[in-house]
Amino acid sequence: MMHRRAAALAVVASITAILLSCASAPRSTTVDEPASSSPTQTPLVTQTPPELSEAEKEQMALSAVYKAVERGDYPAAEAGLSSLVARYPDNASYPVLRAAVLVSMQRLDDARAVLNAELAARPGNTEALYALAELERFAGDAKAHRQAIEALLVMDPGNPAARVAMGDIHYDSKNYSKAQASYEAALASSPDDVDALLGLARVMYRRDDMQGALAALNGAVAAAPDNPLAYLDRSRVNYQLGRYADCEADLEAAIRLAPESAWSYVERGRLYLDTGRFDEAMADFSASIRLNPDYFLPYVYRAAIYEETGDDAAALTDYRMASKLYPEYWYTLESIGVLAYRMGLWKEAYESFDRATTYTTGHGEYYVAAALSLMRSGDLKAARTYAEKKLPRIDRAKDPLHWLALRLAYDQSDMTSELEISIGAEKSLDLKAGSLFYLGAYWVARGRTEMGAKYIRMSYDDGRVGTIEYRMAEADLARLEATE
Repeated sequence: MMHRRAAALAVVASITAILLSCASAPRSTTVDEPASSSPTQTPLVTQTPPELSEAEKEQMALSAVYKAVERGDYPAAEAGLSSLVARYPDNASYPVLRAAVLVSMQRLDDARAVLNAELAARPGNTEALYALAELERFAGDAKAHRQAIEALLVMDPGNPAARVAMGDIHYDSKNYSKAQASYEAALASSPDDVDALLGLARVMYRRDDMQGALAALNGAVAAAPDNPLAYLDRSRVNYQLGRYADCEADLEAAIRLAPESAWSYVERGRLYLDTGRFDEAMADFSASIRLNPDYFLPYVYRAAIYEETGDDAAALTDYRMASKLYPEYWYTLESIGVLAYRMGLWKEAYESFDRATTYTTGHGEYYVAAALSLMRSGDLKAARTYAEKKLPRIDRAKDPLHWLALRLAYDQSDMTSELEISIGAEKSLDLKAGSLFYLGAYWVARGRTEMGAKYIRMSYDDGRVGTIEYRMAEADLARLEATE
């Protein structure tokens, strides 16, 4: 489920809310235009507007800060708040607001200094202490963030925001029991606290208590029917419960409330993809990419649709982009390797399979596929060198078929009987079919296409649809048949 807050941006988001609570619309000071004079009238003397009270001056200054925040002019807002802090030193909220604006300007050290000075002057200012905690979270200092929250809970044990923050700390460290206790403590003092309800739902989801998560999210939706995150999280629970209509309804609500949120389109696209509604899924993944072109997952899902519909070139383009955005996601590298192999892009196939081995273990087939891609490119020497270097990476006792196949790439001999015997004794149908393919691809690389076609066809006929070897065998058979 999605995290409740993104790196403590609540500090910045709270600026408007605090300003609204402090300021009301200032009284108009516009003076009516005098009536136009005429020769028969005595001209009116323009009246001097009455002197504003101190409260009205403060209200006008705060209103100017609010307008600066609204238009994104944070330097003007910070200057206005600096003046307010100096003129009204007894107002404990102004330093907090100034710090929040400084955070929005990425001036974290200055914001920290403002809050520490305020806490030195007023140690009991819980608003400032909470803002400092959120600042440290935003800055990525988990230790300082936790220390500030713990200090706040000593000062104000019933503070719901602090209890939720402590729940988040425990949740991030995977201590779900303590996280649940913290969220429940927040709800004990504030039963409709949406953040606490969302946090509790996340814990229940992690503990596979979907009914408990659903109850918490129903409460969040009831307490905040305009909160898109409550619907988005509930959609995931409904999905897990197999309630696809409810899942879709929640996603539609989330998108209606926050049409700029790319993640909701990803989730709805995944629902459409899983239920075979490819056109609608494609539209949602494309919408997500338009909204956030720097997130890798919608490219992966969209590539899967292209693959399903036979557009390997488009699928490869999307997988390449996903891999560029998130290089360590090895599934994408596997997919690039398979598609590049299918399209005869041997060098890219080799590079992708080899890179995948740096991010995941226990996949001996990647080493074999990389070596055979080099052989298929015609670079037998590079294939031999690669196989010699990578053979120690495969545990022969645990993975004998892939070890033997990789050794063939090193030996490059006509003696394949040891691998053939091992394939015949293998009980796993997936391993058997996969190794038959590698044996066939080896013979094709050696120029023995008739022998290679026999084994590749045997692998393909085993029908292990979805395996990487099946997908590569399909392309090899088409190539071989085209040359007959």
